[in-house]
Amino acid sequence: MRSRRGIVTALLVACAILWLLPALWVLVTSLKPTANIIRVPPEWIPWPATLAHYGEVLFSSSRTARIGRAFLNSTIVSLGSVVVVLFASATTAYPLARMRFPGRDVIFALLVGSLMIPNAVLLVPQYILTQRLGWLSTYQGLIVPEAAMTFAFGVFLLRQFFLTLPTELEDAARIDGAGPWRIFTRIILPLSQPVLGALAIFAFRSAWNDFLWPLIAVNKPEMFPLPVALALLRSAYSSESYGPIMAGATLSALPLLIVFLVANRRIVEGVRVSGLKG
Repeated sequence: MRSRRGIVTALLVACAILWLLPALWVLVTSLKPTANIIRVPPEWIPWPATLAHYGEVLFSSSRTARIGRAFLNSTIVSLGSVVVVLFASATTAYPLARMRFPGRDVIFALLVGSLMIPNAVLLVPQYILTQRLGWLSTYQGLIVPEAAMTFAFGVFLLRQFFLTLPTELEDAARIDGAGPWRIFTRIILPLSQPVLGALAIFAFRSAWNDFLWPLIAVNKPEMFPLPVALALLRSAYSSESYGPIMAGATLSALPLLIVFLVANRRIVEGVRVSGLKG
């Protein structure tokens, strides 16, 4: 039994190392001087280490949209998307879970069914709607569609959690004279912090990494988010100039890594309490 567990552990460690090697190579390359980047055999310790590539992509690149401005755009869009997803999903999931009204199950079935539609299928109607609203190359034109892509999943996740809350809490609040909105904001939401935190992280990751919709909806370089700016950075440098490209890739991954390290327990707890095990 112990030998089998040891073999499984060794395999998992080997898989983790293989998964980490590309990320480690990106980080090490971003810290190497240009002359040391392409060497055989490759050097895994950047010596002498330099931050010159980070300075170039953040402050001194005149050939591309600045990564610093793109970083700001991605932050605004991702945080805005999180706010919209949390508000819209919570206010939709609560009546679907705790109230009875005609068509409730049909609405929920349609929302869950929309999860099966690939995002690429929705791009054309989404673009036409955004254009008619005059939202192309604007923050709202990025935030609202990004939030819409996570909305159905958020409703499903929160509804599953709301169904697990005991009805006695609402009954006691109604006896004290509380209405539906007060019950929702004073009782339901405070009890839902773990799953709300998990949903916020999912929404942030989805908006931060999205490349296709910003590429279609934005035509002003100053409005490009980070994934699109990194693609331009890749085309602006020659194939030998890996340093600035790897520095940009490291900067783009850094916020997600920090969010995961800070909130990984909340992710697991949020998924566990919502009933989505496994």
